[in-house]
Amino acid sequence: MPNILDVFNSNQFGLVALTDLVNDFPPQYGSLGALGLFTDEGVAQRTVVVDFDGTTLQLLPQTPWGGPGVANKSALARSRGYAIPHFPILDSVLASDMQGRRMPGKSDAMQDAQYLLARKMMEMRKKLEQTLEWMRLGVLKAGLVKDGLGSTILDIYGDFGITQASTSFALATATTDVLGKIAGVKRASIAALRGEISGQFLVLCSDTFYDALVSHPNVQKAFQFWNNGQALNQDLSSANGRVNSQGVFNNIEGFKFGGVTFINYTGAVTDSSGNSQLMIDAGSAYLFPMGTSVFRTFYAPADYMETVNTQGLPFYAKQRPMDFDKGIQVECQSNPLPICLKPAVIQKLTIA
Repeated sequence: MPNILDVFNSNQFGLVALTDLVNDFPPQYGSLGALGLFTDEGVAQRTVVVDFDGTTLQLLPQTPWGGPGVANKSALARSRGYAIPHFPILDSVLASDMQGRRMPGKSDAMQDAQYLLARKMMEMRKKLEQTLEWMRLGVLKAGLVKDGLGSTILDIYGDFGITQASTSFALATATTDVLGKIAGVKRASIAALRGEISGQFLVLCSDTFYDALVSHPNVQKAFQFWNNGQALNQDLSSANGRVNSQGVFNNIEGFKFGGVTFINYTGAVTDSSGNSQLMIDAGSAYLFPMGTSVFRTFYAPADYMETVNTQGLPFYAKQRPMDFDKGIQVECQSNPLPICLKPAVIQKLTIA
């Protein structure tokens, strides 16, 4: 019978196999990850340069045939280099973890290295995914991408002197034209796309914003006579959807009003200091377009000899023997930087 080191020295426990395994686990993260808003892109370096293009579309006057053309005026692009953050997480599979312990749900099968490794890697990936989800939410929330300790990794608006657009929906006022408010923020987002087409608009809402929206008199009046008021008697707050062959989500559940899907992103996460952080700040919501190229997540390669100057992957995993052959130390890591290349497309909405 092979010992534990024979098992871990086999090809199925090498860098490539473990990395393939951790990338093949089903996603466990929240709404932004499930919706596929961000396009993943691997890079070969640990820094990425982002160009914020100031190009504007301008109509041209006609000129006489044979005459000189109109001089093209180009706005200067503003560039910024960012270091891609590094998130490694360690665990171990000990010989004592397997000694005399049976597999859950089986009375006669003992736990083996493959089972324990897969379970630990799943736990580690979940934490990496939750961290990435939090960073992506930061892109929407004032352009501040932060790690688990609250340290700022990226400040899109501050770095380029941009102020995030914020619109009060005045939902505490019964006479507010909510449909008009929605039309205004959609138009602002479309203008910021500068000609790029969006398939649909979504809004991630805090609990308080979502409740205030669906209970507003003018919103309820609009749905009272549509389909016998069915929409007012259902919980349409979820973000479930099904992706089509082009990678675009269709039929995303949520409260649809004014050509926008409102999704209640409820809950909170615990940061590295043990403090609870709301996914979406109370009284706030964020509108953004789907199906565009403006939301990216750049991945740098792992800091292993085998991955030097290769295109980064979302997750990596590797193992090594512990001292005195008492077990195996396992590392999973992810090196992502989420960003929005046209941050003005994101519109913040507030209750008051």
